Amino acid sequence: MRQIILNQLTAALAARHTYFIREQDVQLYLANYCLQTGMYDNVFIEYHVPGALVPPYLWTDANNIYIDIVLEKESQFYPIEIKYKTTTQPLQHLVFGQNVNVLLGQHGAQNIGCYDFWKDIKRTEFFEATFPFCQRGIVLFISNDLSYQKAPLNSNVGYAPFSIHQGRHIAAGTQLNWNGALAVSNGRPGFTVNHDYTINWAQLPYHQQHYYILT
Repeated sequence: MRQIILNQLTAALAARHTYFIREQDVQLYLANYCLQTGMYDNVFIEYHVPGALVPPYLWTDANNIYIDIVLEKESQFYPIEIKYKTTTQPLQHLVFGQNVNVLLGQHGAQNIGCYDFWKDIKRTEFFEATFPFCQRGIVLFISNDLSYQKAPLNSNVGYAPFSIHQGRHIAAGTQLNWNGALAVSNGRPGFTVNHDYTINWAQLPYHQQHYYILT
């Protein structure tokens, strides 16, 4: 079932012919796409999980855990986490029937963006390990910032263990942690991943600069 969902999300992204303006735009678009398939018993957005139910949870938002999308099929649950990290880019946007120019936001801080991707990975692993009816989750990361696709020039730079460059492979059991004691690591602890992951960036159809990871 998980592979079917991955295929559906890939098809949904391929069918999108306008820009995503912000992360919630991605979330609602994909939730509606899944709903329209008629395959699922429930499609949840902002699915709340009380932190007290996830005892090994590492982060300080333990009382406010929200999963972007959860799909339910035959009493099995599939969490989907989404990140949309952008650099400033002018876009044409339709507003009340008129074409206008808007600017995508500047997120910067690629080191934090990389960490947030792996944090979402680990969150889905926590849910899978904790709840018997929760299956392995899916993480989607979209960006028009091409620097994410490049390996760090210095493999010893602080965020290097969290790099999401093209072709990177992480084996199950790998510990991801910062290189050295860094201010950015406060509240962002390291962790060990439970599954194998390979980073493969794919291009979104509507603009050559927008790419995504779906894993």
